[in-house]
Amino acid sequence: MSMLAVGLCGTDVQIGAGHRGDVAAVLGHEGIGIVHGTPGGDRMVAFNPVDLRDQDSILGHSFDGLFRSWVPLGPELPLSALQEVEPLEQVAVLTLCEPLGTVLYSWELIERSAPAGPLSVGVWGAGPIGLLHVRRAIDLGHEVELVEARPERLAWVGNHSRLAPTHLSGAGHRTPRPVDVAVLCVPRPAMASAVRQAADALRPGGTMVLVTALDQAAAAPTFADATVGRVRRHNVCGKADPELGTVTAVTTKGKPLVLTGHRGTSLAQLHRAELLLREDPRGYGALITHELGPGDAVDVINRRLGGQFQTDDGSEIVKVVVRFPHSGRHG
Repeated sequence: MSMLAVGLCGTDVQIGAGHRGDVAAVLGHEGIGIVHGTPGGDRMVAFNPVDLRDQDSILGHSFDGLFRSWVPLGPELPLSALQEVEPLEQVAVLTLCEPLGTVLYSWELIERSAPAGPLSVGVWGAGPIGLLHVRRAIDLGHEVELVEARPERLAWVGNHSRLAPTHLSGAGHRTPRPVDVAVLCVPRPAMASAVRQAADALRPGGTMVLVTALDQAAAAPTFADATVGRVRRHNVCGKADPELGTVTAVTTKGKPLVLTGHRGTSLAQLHRAELLLREDPRGYGALITHELGPGDAVDVINRRLGGQFQTDDGSEIVKVVVRFPHSGRHG
């Protein structure tokens, strides 16, 4: 199978920077490829990276990922993990199928626990996944606040009307404003602080969505039960556990909150994401600030691995997509 385009994810950055223990030598799980030699001809596909049979088997995490021109199919990456997509002129936009699919999954879980809208939604973290959550919440008719530590990123968001929420707030400096739903999309090292801020902002009984994994050390300062982060493991690849998929937890200040989250996505959610991307490729494509070939992408990717968010000319690095020349090699 030959690759066409692969997006750089925040977890890729954390793995590459040594902040996670994943063992894949090749990163990448957000991609568009061509499967050759199938009945009916070649097929363009997106990838479902988490294995429904084993949620700890993850493309680009536990085994080698997509940042290469050719990817073999096999037991870890079977045909059943691929969702066929229709060609799109802006092929790089299709790399957003997987992250947008996970966003759709989160909102399905939110609808199970939150009251009927419109809602007041806070999104912590203005990386690509956070901005996709902002876009989805706006499309659903909710009032949205984006909380982000970097003023440069907030300024960038403010200049992109299709992504900009109702309120932009600096982390630690937000105006006290209660929210019904808090979506946490910050890197793991920032989770403890974000959880504390979100718990303070949420109304009693409000819903906290753990997009980023929450370990016990990060949970303990806010929640009496430090194992609440395990809720993500009960919603896997599009499914929602009716008993354990949401948990009610009480903060150390005595506030009851509902926590939910998930791992992976489903082929159906990938398909829905593709349809949304087709409806507004320019709007979603605004997230992609750098679309480069493998050689030209090295400097930008290394900057992100080194904790930088801007290039030499001062341009903000939001989403990087690597484009591969179509080799036609079979796999």
